[in-house]
Parts: sequence; C-alpha cells; structure tokens
Amino acid sequence: MTKSIGFISPPNWFDPAPCEFPNIVEEKIVTQQAPILSPKFDYSFEAIASSLDDLQLCGESLKGAGCDLIAQVGSPFSWALVKSEDEARARCEMLARNIGVRVVMTGLAMIDALRAYKVKKIALNCTYYDPLWCERFAAFMVMCGFEVVHVSNLAQQGLVDKALRFEELGWSMTDDLTRKSIIKVAERAENAEAIVVTGAGTRTLNILSDLEKRVGLQIVAADTSLYWAIAKELSLNLKPEIGMLAKLS
Repeated sequence: MTKSIGFISPPNWFDPAPCEFPNIVEEKIVTQQAPILSPKFDYSFEAIASSLDDLQLCGESLKGAGCDLIAQVGSPFSWALVKSEDEARARCEMLARNIGVRVVMTGLAMIDALRAYKVKKIALNCTYYDPLWCERFAAFMVMCGFEVVHVSNLAQQGLVDKALRFEELGWSMTDDLTRKSIIKVAERAENAEAIVVTGAGTRTLNILSDLEKRVGLQIVAADTSLYWAIAKELSLNLKPEIGMLAKLS
C-alpha cells in the first residue's frame, strides 16, 4: 500500500520538504502539506512554544486527507522554552495522541539521528540563527546529554555581514553558503564527532553526501534528519544521495 506523509510547514515560507521527500526514497509515496495559517507569526520563542493548537489543527487536516504519518518541519517547535528533553518528547506525544496519527518532529529527529550515530561531542552550525537562538539551541542539545564543543552562526563564521538580521537571512540560504558554512565549522571543531546543522531554511539534501566525504564527519541537519526519521517510522528505504543517513538504522 502506498504510504502518505503529511507535512506541517512553518508559516510564511515555501517549504520544499513535500516535494523533496518522494525523490529520496525507493518506494512510491505521496505527500500532502498543511502550513500553519498565521500570516503575522513573529517567530518568537513564545509564539513557537504556544503554537501546539495550530500544529494540532494542521495535523487533523492532514489526517482527514488520509495521511499515515505527520512530519512537523522546523526544529524549534519541539524545543522552544522546554526545560527538559522529556518535555519536548511530551509535545510530540500529545500531538500524536490528539491527532490520532504518528507524528515526527524535526528537533527530536535530529536528537534521534545523533544517538543512532552513537556520538557525544557535537559542533553546532546554527547558520542564520541570531546569538540568542544559538544559545537556546545549544542549551537544548546539552539538556539531551550531548557535549557541545563548538557553536557558531554565519556572521561568526565571517560569511555574512554582522548587521544582517535573522529575517533577512532565514529564507535566503543557498547551497554554496551552506557548504561554506559547514566547512568552516569542520575546520574550527576538530574534536567534534558530528556536525549539527539547524534552521529549516538551510537545505542540505543536494550537498550532504559530498560534504560528509569532504569533512569526514556525520552531518545531522534539520531537513535530512527529518527525512531519515520519516523513512525509519514507515520502514522506507532512503536513496544514497542522502549520505550516511541512508545506512543509519
């Protein structure tokens, strides 16, 4: 039977995940999308943490469309303002219970991928995140038991003007900028066992395999980790272009 995946996408953004995912699995699947309908969403931690009702409404719509699994795009929706990993897990469990369909969340998919790789020391590439977001994301990783050996964003890496704001960078990432950013982190964090790349606007699918070979480390990114988690949950086979994740059980 053909599997159907429903993507809950962040507000005010053209999300490539529903189009990308069918091309990276061996099986035939179909996708559906439900963006959070909040045109004035301000992306504050408070707004993200209080968006569970919006996520549930999207999930219920996707369930009504016949989706077998709900995939929530964007890592902070699981970790914003939580005080423990258990609290983040509880968000996902509550959504799944209230919707009545299995749910995977990006932030938790990243944690699960790191654990599947059996790594402890990680370098965080926070790309377009501002310093506060970098700090909060690093704090969540520490909550989950990882040793964070390096944290930097694009400005700290010397790749963009420090005057540029979160909003100006977030939806304008390119493969070239992402590639340069990951290489910078690899050079600065020689004792890291893996590089974590956050920010849903930072897309790694087209460059992941080559980059892992170049830097010699697993790269756990928001977009591709979510794809791995979906495939794992539905027993789908990932194609090799997704890099080391294709062989990760």
